[in-house]
Amino acid sequence: MAMFRAAKDILKQFWGYDDFREAQKPIVEAVLSGRDVLALLPTGGGKSICFQVPGLTFRKLTLVISPLISLMDDQVSNLKQRNLRAVALTSALNYRDIERIVNNAVLGAYDFLYLSPERIQTPFFREKIKQLPLGLIVVDEAHCISEWGHDFRPSYRHIHELREQRPEAQFIALTATATPEVVQDISDQLRLVNPAVLSSSFYRKNLTYEIIPTPNKIASILAYCNGKTDMCGIIYCGTRKAVKDLAKVFYANKIPAAIYHGGMSAAERSQALSLWMEGAVSVMIATNAFGMGIDKPNVRYVLHYDFPQNLEAYVQEAGRGGRDGLMSRAIAFVDGREEFEFMAQFQVRFPEIQEVKETYIQLLSELRIALGSGKNERYSIDLHAFSESVNLTYLEVYHRLKILELSEEILFDERTFHPSTVQFLTHGVDLYSFQIKHPETYPVVQVIERATSYDEDRPIAVHLEHIAEKIKITGQRVHEILAFMHSHGVLEYVPQSNLPAVVFLKERRRDEQLQLRYESLQLRKEVTHKKLKAVLAYLDTKTCRVVQILNYFGQEAEPCGTCDVCVHSQWNLKEVEHFILEALQMPLSYIELIERIPLPKDDLKRILRDLQLRQKIELIDGKFYL
Repeated sequence: MAMFRAAKDILKQFWGYDDFREAQKPIVEAVLSGRDVLALLPTGGGKSICFQVPGLTFRKLTLVISPLISLMDDQVSNLKQRNLRAVALTSALNYRDIERIVNNAVLGAYDFLYLSPERIQTPFFREKIKQLPLGLIVVDEAHCISEWGHDFRPSYRHIHELREQRPEAQFIALTATATPEVVQDISDQLRLVNPAVLSSSFYRKNLTYEIIPTPNKIASILAYCNGKTDMCGIIYCGTRKAVKDLAKVFYANKIPAAIYHGGMSAAERSQALSLWMEGAVSVMIATNAFGMGIDKPNVRYVLHYDFPQNLEAYVQEAGRGGRDGLMSRAIAFVDGREEFEFMAQFQVRFPEIQEVKETYIQLLSELRIALGSGKNERYSIDLHAFSESVNLTYLEVYHRLKILELSEEILFDERTFHPSTVQFLTHGVDLYSFQIKHPETYPVVQVIERATSYDEDRPIAVHLEHIAEKIKITGQRVHEILAFMHSHGVLEYVPQSNLPAVVFLKERRRDEQLQLRYESLQLRKEVTHKKLKAVLAYLDTKTCRVVQILNYFGQEAEPCGTCDVCVHSQWNLKEVEHFILEALQMPLSYIELIERIPLPKDDLKRILRDLQLRQKIELIDGKFYL
């Protein structure tokens, strides 16, 4: 009890809350008792507090493993605003910064240290983990560890090695979406010891789920958003092209909106997010790149132009509505082509294994990687140009790279900005002799030496403008000097890139020796197909949508009474719609319809709105028309 009282004091001091939410209490109590914990909380349920408050209570370092830089940055920023000591190890840092941060963590300088699952595999971190004053090891978005999950990341499979290195440390695994199969897999993969498995209902009373059939999804979405500029909303699209196309329609109709997708620069995404968060625009039109770490409480609607390929993603995205506890709506628009499109996408996502091998060999040849070389080397790759050169579509190449990542042949970094990197190949007397012969290189090397651990056997990030400012030359001249040193074999220089990148995890073997993980690919294929069937069943259900969602996640529920299925079951919808359409042979106002149709006003409003969104009627100058 004393520990829990101390935790409540910390909650009040730093977060301003008098008590934990009902769903948080058992998780916090289990963590404070010293047990391993596997916790499932729905999106917006306050997962981070469940480890942040106990971490501060223990007064030791909390190590947080997280899959996205944006998610890490958001949580670190939030903690710093509360005057708490938090830091994240991201690829934006050079090696010396990383070395300094970790050494400070060893000395107790931080309460929270965030990093990616890839970072824990580096030799430097493997050595330093032995010295960190660890209390908790937190695995955020823990479903990523399971091949049965919807967002499997092979690098998560190495997290259990921390348990072998620090067996006394306590593990906490957290996720917002996991089926019973995934829950068991998380526990097994992390080697959790007698874990407390805690979950709260995914049911959100203030969120209504609806599916709207329509022959024209763009027109229906526009009809819904028109006149709602005082409301905050999100529209999810499946592709960047759909985001751009929908945005053009919004701009043409003078509806303020921002866009967000993975092809934008960090600065562009940050600006779009700021506009939306501050209320300068009411709508964010985005791909699924927009989500993790986004916590705006007053989102009144979440619309889906394209339905996700699994219910886990849909529940997470829809769950970004109504975090303030007020009523919000999750509406997906469908046009009847979903099954055909899903199956076409499925075929692209899972090509034959021989086709993947062929693309991999073509990539190695394109990058001119010789036999026995390539391991741990990073290459920027123009996927559009490469796709054309091998006569494949962009998506075909993309998914083949994802399969190669699944087989742990490569790391596929989809970000479209990568800083310049250098790796010194020459050291000591040889490097000094080169600088004597070419004195223009001396100041550049000196700046890099001071800023980084240049002699480490790995690439390090360098900022050309920073170097240029120090030695009073242009960034272009720094680039030329580094390129000159690269051409003479002094260092490996990879210029800044706005392209995705691949890192090869193994050296190039002879073509006939290339073996990919076929079993893993087959499992992912089976899991994905099963999830697609669940989505199609959901779209075509005659059962309460909340009941179907909760059953999918192994939970039970009573009909919600608010989803479209429940509402429609309260009356004979076809008869009412037929009556309205007959009445509208002549245009009528809302008042005139009330006089003709004996339904409660709220029910009539809902049916009229549904007919509008389904493009069966339209409202012009105060009157409804067929």
